[in-house]
Amino acid sequence: MKNFFLRTIVIGVLGLLSVNCEDGDIGPAGQDGIIGTDGIDGTNGINGVNGQNGVGFDELTQFGSITLTLEGTRPDNIPFTKTDEFKFTAVEDIDFNNDVDIRDDQLNFNIERTLSVPDDDFQGSEIEVNLDFTNPGETEETIEFNLDIDNYTMIFDDLTYFGFTGEFINDQTGVTNFSITNFNFNNETNAVTFSFSFTVDAANNDTGNDLTISGEVDVIVVEDIDGLVE
Repeated sequence: MKNFFLRTIVIGVLGLLSVNCEDGDIGPAGQDGIIGTDGIDGTNGINGVNGQNGVGFDELTQFGSITLTLEGTRPDNIPFTKTDEFKFTAVEDIDFNNDVDIRDDQLNFNIERTLSVPDDDFQGSEIEVNLDFTNPGETEETIEFNLDIDNYTMIFDDLTYFGFTGEFINDQTGVTNFSITNFNFNNETNAVTFSFSFTVDAANNDTGNDLTISGEVDVIVVEDIDGLVE
C-alpha cells in the first residue's frame, strides 16, 4: 500500500513537470553545403556544309552591265547624283534584249538590263539602249541613239524616293549635248563598250529640272543571223 502511494506521488509530480515544460529556442541554421564543381564543356559540333550560290545568278549576269548616272535636281529642289549598275539579263528573251544585227551598211545594238533579278510578273527598274549605225566607219556615218528608262526608283540618304521613267532620243526636242565616246565592238567576241551622255531640259523629264544623263555600256551581245537565210 505504501509503495503504491509513493508511485502515485512520483507519477503525479512527473505529470505536473511535463505539463509545465516549454519548447526550447530554435537552434542556429546549419552551414551551407559546398557548391559542386562545374562539369566539363562538351566538344564543339561539326560545321555545316556551305550552301550553294544563288541558282541562276551567273547566267543572268554573264552578258555584262550598263552603269547609269543621273545628275540634276530632285522635284523637291534638292540637288542629287544617282548611279546604279543594271546588270541582269532576262536570258529567255535574249534574242531581242541583248543582240546585235550586222549588215553591209547597218550595225544595230539592242541592249536591255534590269536593276534586280528579272521576273515574269514584276520587272522593277529597267533600262534599254538602242544604238544604230548607218554606214559605220564611213565619212557619211550616222548614229541613232535611244535610251528608255522604266520605273527607275531612286532611294536617297534622307529616306525619300523618286520614281523616274522616260524615253530619250539623241535628236529629240529637249535633248542637247549628246555624245557617244570610246565606242569599241569586237565582232569575234561580240564584246561592245561605249559611253554616252546628254542633257535633258526641265520640260522633258520627270524631275521638272534640267537633268544630265550618262552611262557606261560594257556588255557581250548575241548576233542575229535570221536575216542571212535566203
